[in-house]
Amino acid sequence: MAISDEDPVGVLGGTFDPVHKGHLAIAKSFLGSKYINFLLILLTPHPPHKSGRKFAGYNQRLKMLMSAFKQIEGVKVSDLEFTLPKPSYTYQTMRYLKKSNPETKYYYCLGEDSYQHFKNWYKWKGILEYCDLLVAERPNVQRNNEDLLPYSHFIEHSPLDVSSSQIRENLEKGRSIKALVPAGVAQIIEEEKLYQ
Repeated sequence: MAISDEDPVGVLGGTFDPVHKGHLAIAKSFLGSKYINFLLILLTPHPPHKSGRKFAGYNQRLKMLMSAFKQIEGVKVSDLEFTLPKPSYTYQTMRYLKKSNPETKYYYCLGEDSYQHFKNWYKWKGILEYCDLLVAERPNVQRNNEDLLPYSHFIEHSPLDVSSSQIRENLEKGRSIKALVPAGVAQIIEEEKLYQ
């Protein structure tokens, strides 16, 4: 997938441990908005806010991401953050992308639950120098970030009731996850005996 300088690009980051159908749904909502033509999905190797937790291996998570998104047009899965200094901060990622592609309009994509805590992020004002925020709405969320509104664009989204922690818990207890993850991801988890 070639991205030209004229194309507005969304950036969706996460640990994806594991990737699930909720991630696919929100990616499709971002792609279906009028704001972006492409979605760059960045796998975070070492998130600073989750430093105490053990993750599935980076390459295993990347393999699951590639499998999950291979059929969705307009998406590129990237290991960019693996090459950047650790820990992985959105600020340094967006700075790198904007300096590498100064003509590209970037939108950092996030759910409205994460948006509520955006001002706790490392150098949050600096992030807004390099991109706007593309926010997937959640029902019954009270917006109180008035100083972020000039940089924020809200899109309609119906979130699925699924989380990575729920999937890991199901696997630990021997419950099925087939309704929660794409078939290819379930196969990788089974073959590599992840989260058990």
